[in-house]
Amino acid sequence: MDKIEIRKQAISRYENSESPRAIYQSFGKSKRWFFKWLKRYRHDGENWPKDLSRKTHHTWERINKTMEQAIIDTRKKLEATLYAQIGAPNIRWNLENQGLSAVPVSTINKVLK
Repeated sequence: MDKIEIRKQAISRYENSESPRAIYQSFGKSKRWFFKWLKRYRHDGENWPKDLSRKTHHTWERINKTMEQAIIDTRKKLEATLYAQIGAPNIRWNLENQGLSAVPVSTINKVLK
């Protein structure tokens, strides 16, 4: 019996007034598993027993090459200055003072690596 059939059978047994505990224990599954599929059954319509895609819903865009170069140039300028802070927060602050759009500190760290 495949996964989808087990899910369908569990829900049909629930609709026939069998207790959730007896159902998930008979399949060797957890309480969380049972109520996950019960919730999907109630809310998702026909496609409820199928696995959902694990693909991310949002793909992050790379920053453009000019911004990347501005980050590198700002870092080099700060390194040339005696006692200057050269971390990502200071680079971001300098970029904002130059009128460039704010880039997240994590992105600046990734560019520097």
